Amino acid sequence: MASAGYPRRIVFTGDVLRPGEAAFRPGQTENILWFHRLVRAQAAAAARCEVSAVTWGKGIDTPALYGLWGAEKSWRGWAQIFDAGFAPEGVLAAMERAFGDSVVIGFELAESMKRIFSLLGIPFIDFSVHPLRFLDDVFFAVQTNDAAVFEAMLPDHTEDGAFYGAAGLLAASALKARPELRLRGETLLVGQTRVDRSLVRGGRLVDLSDFAPALHAAVGEGRATFKPHPYANTDFGALAAGLSFRALHLTQENIYALMAAEGLRRVVGVSSSALLEARYFGLEAVILHESPFDIPDSRREAAPGQHLSVVDAWGETDFWRRILAPLMPVTRLDGQGFRRPPNALRTSLRNFWGFNELTTDFQVQLARGAA
Repeated sequence: MASAGYPRRIVFTGDVLRPGEAAFRPGQTENILWFHRLVRAQAAAAARCEVSAVTWGKGIDTPALYGLWGAEKSWRGWAQIFDAGFAPEGVLAAMERAFGDSVVIGFELAESMKRIFSLLGIPFIDFSVHPLRFLDDVFFAVQTNDAAVFEAMLPDHTEDGAFYGAAGLLAASALKARPELRLRGETLLVGQTRVDRSLVRGGRLVDLSDFAPALHAAVGEGRATFKPHPYANTDFGALAAGLSFRALHLTQENIYALMAAEGLRRVVGVSSSALLEARYFGLEAVILHESPFDIPDSRREAAPGQHLSVVDAWGETDFWRRILAPLMPVTRLDGQGFRRPPNALRTSLRNFWGFNELTTDFQVQLARGAA
């Protein structure tokens, strides 16, 4: 078990268990180090203690953990242990060696790792890219296993009502970009990538074919528009679920243009972030699996264990002072803010989630045309 008293260090990590899809090699090291570099200076200035990062093969022996779990060294094995409710004693000992006496700052931790940290008495604060990606930049959904940290972070939670303006602006932009867009039917079916943390269920990765009865009930007898994930141009199990080519109209249109189109009533999918975004575009969402996020609409309704929506505060040293204060000694608040330029995190991550197609791309095209 973790030793009593204050944690003596801060350790950044993430899903160190996740391999690449094609080979058994690190799949999340770059993302862990990206987040570490993004906020390590703030965390260090807040606590003035050792700040380090644990990644695949650095600070922990990931292949050995697969062996202890008896899991295949592949993304299929990763799916088995990602949300595992049981961890062998050897895994617990390895985690204790790597993270004991620390506050863990995670970037998209595996659910099994969160359970292990809680069992060992190790506090974690886990950051994920928030599922609402239609604002002027992406931001973070933050979860912790420490109730006092949750309370300290609660004032930084952005409430539900703050997001409708951004959705309306993007929907209006979509109307200007694609005024003639019309969907066939009232239902939009969304695909996903083959390997995603939100698709793990019972130790395996699911797709639309795993939810055939509910899928047919949601789509009904009419035609539906199917939008594949832009990084995985497949049917995502729709045909195996019994939907026919005649019932589905395939489109590569922008996801936000589709959700803003007149006549659309509902968005159907397994666990796509678009399903959580749909409500802000006035649409019903039919989530066949479950969302990996549990986000309260308001601070008043929030309960420990839920994810909080932190839009800008993550960049401020005072934010880190506030959330680390329940766990370790921190330096004095200084009141210094952080001004995040639009699209800053999108550009840094090199991932725009379709937002750029309706906002910045046409400006580039105009500039090229005028050159």
